[in-house]
Order: sequence, then structure tokens, then C-alpha cells
Amino acid sequence: MSVSPDLAEIPGAEEAIRFIDEAYRTRLRRRGRWVEHPLAAARLLASDGQPPRVVVAGILHDVLEDTEVTAGEVRAEFGAEVAGLVGTVTQDESIKKYRRRKAALRTQILDAGPDGAAISLADKTAKLMSLDTRPSERKLDHYRATLSGIEQRWGRSSLGGLLRAQLNRWPPR
Repeated sequence: MSVSPDLAEIPGAEEAIRFIDEAYRTRLRRRGRWVEHPLAAARLLASDGQPPRVVVAGILHDVLEDTEVTAGEVRAEFGAEVAGLVGTVTQDESIKKYRRRKAALRTQILDAGPDGAAISLADKTAKLMSLDTRPSERKLDHYRATLSGIEQRWGRSSLGGLLRAQLNRWPPR
């Protein structure tokens, strides 16, 4: 897989793209997952001027949930800081109830700081940008709650504005 021009200048991006490409081809755990989504999130982060560690973590943000890759492998390949950011946006699958799991994830992201918040905003924006049909109400509720929490804690941002614009495509019912 080649590095897209908008990510080519980001230190570590090429290695992260190769890493997820291999993981998604050979160690996929969740069917229906593709590398295009993490790359779209990373492009949003790069366009927003986020630092390389945040863009690289954006490339890797779903690898722990979608594949058999471990946090230790991410740490060994990309360092503790990037691995920590990836862990920040990784939900705890041991929490079985959807609403509780998502609430725990929001708390985790808010407690981690603005870098984790930026990755979360880019993730949700990229997901919504790729959809032609309305997502479930509980997913939209989670996205709205994430945006609200991030803005209350860290203030408004251009990534938050992009997410808001995507959410406005599907007003609350």
C-alpha cells in the first residue's frame, strides 16, 4: 500500500500504514473493517495540523479493536506515547452493555487530554462522512455526547466543527 500524498510528509505515517495494512490483511478480528477508515481519520488530523504522533495514532486508532494486534506490539513499533493515544480511543470490550461501554470510552477520552479528543473527533467525522444512510440513534447519541463532552472540556475546534456538520445531516428524532 502506498502512502497518500497528504500523509507522505508525516514522520512515522508510512510505517504505521504498512503496519495496519498487514494487520488488516492477516489478523482481522472484526469483519467488514478496512484500512480506508483509519486513513481517512488520519487525513483529517493531518489537515488540522495535528502533530505527527497524533496523526500516527490516528492511523492506528482502530487496530486494537479490529485486529489481533496487541497494545504491546503497538508500543514496541511506535513507542509509549503513540500506544497510549491508541489505547485512549480503544473501548473496553469487557463492558458488555453498549451505553456503559461508550460512556466509559468518553470518560477515558476526556481524561486523556486534547490529543485523544482530536483523534476521537476525527474518527467519528470520518465514519459519518463515509455513510450514505442514517446511523443508529444510539450511535448518533454517542457521537453527540462525545462532541459535547470534548467541547465542554477542551473548547470548540475545527475538528469539532466538522463533526457537528456531519451530525447535522441527521438531526435528532
